[in-house]
Amino acid sequence: MTRDRLDPGSATRSDFAGAPTHGEDTQAEALQRAFVAIYKELLASLEGPLGSRDAALDALQDASLKLASEPEIGPVRNPYAYLRRMALNLGRNRRRAVARFVPVDKTWLDAIADEEPDPERIAAARADLASTVAALDELPERRRLVFLDKWMHGLSLDEIARSRGIHRRTVQKELERTAAFLRARAAQSP
Repeated sequence: MTRDRLDPGSATRSDFAGAPTHGEDTQAEALQRAFVAIYKELLASLEGPLGSRDAALDALQDASLKLASEPEIGPVRNPYAYLRRMALNLGRNRRRAVARFVPVDKTWLDAIADEEPDPERIAAARADLASTVAALDELPERRRLVFLDKWMHGLSLDEIARSRGIHRRTVQKELERTAAFLRARAAQSP
């Protein structure tokens, strides 16, 4: 079969089964010729597996572009099966890629809470921290140090008691008094 005789849709897949390349044609060029000749049959065979005529047309377009790039292709015994599988794989890849992209309405995105604090919240948190640090300065030294050992350094009650030379129950009482004091201060602030 020569290039002159190729008429899209006039050949069938049996015309190309095991067809050798002609002259100096590469395997890709031979497959391009076969692709043109059996285009309608490929389209019909892809509509069902890909779900629509449009999906089949897209897959065949992708296959045509891939063949036009003249990739290195080894020997092909059945060009119809090779071209059909190529188009089917490209169609499924396209469907997967489209399925990964989910269009989202911008108004819906705006409704999602942002986990990051806004500048106003950051400023409020810094002000709260500053007032807490100032309030801690008003505490007796032992009470302040016990509180800092617990909340800044993460020491256990027993570790604080040992390091400060006081009873565990005293550590508990100091922490309770500090918590009550800080709650009262927080309630007073605007």
